[in-house]
Amino acid sequence: MTDQVKTVTQADLLQLEAEGKKVEVYDGIIVECDPVTHLHVVVIDNLFILLQPFVKTNRLGRVYTDGVRYRLRGGGDDVLDSYIPDFSFIRKERIPQDYDFSGDFPGAPNLAVEVASPGQSTAQLLAKIADYLDAGTEEAWLIFMDAQEIHQYRQDAPGVRIYKGSAEITSPLFPDFKIITESIFVTET
Repeated sequence: MTDQVKTVTQADLLQLEAEGKKVEVYDGIIVECDPVTHLHVVVIDNLFILLQPFVKTNRLGRVYTDGVRYRLRGGGDDVLDSYIPDFSFIRKERIPQDYDFSGDFPGAPNLAVEVASPGQSTAQLLAKIADYLDAGTEEAWLIFMDAQEIHQYRQDAPGVRIYKGSAEITSPLFPDFKIITESIFVTET
């Protein structure tokens, strides 16, 4: 006799969300997200404060802080991979005029940013970065708070670029825009 495996559906995710649970789906398995630290939130807020005005002024698309779930793999109502990056960007041409903002985004973000948190292994995070890129994400950043480093992975360039200190982060997603790496880690108000 063969055991039937229940697939995860969009309805399952919406029900868990209604119950106040923040979950992702990895290879068809629901995983509850861990809470984040205050520093984690500050780093993501800083990135938003730095990037949002440029994106809005140039009408490039939308930036999102933690909370938007992207459906990377699945068919019909079935969900195989569905991730919630700590920060993300979607080009405006990928957001349909009649898009229903109350649900998950169907596809990968153009930029996905993950912050390494206590309890997450680098191997797990790199696997997640690979999943984003495999699903069509143009660029993914992995932020290491302790080392104050940004690791940038891009579809158009092999390997990883590592930024720290006063190094300027650039991206083809945001033409003529630069972020000084250390500005992302500022904790003063």
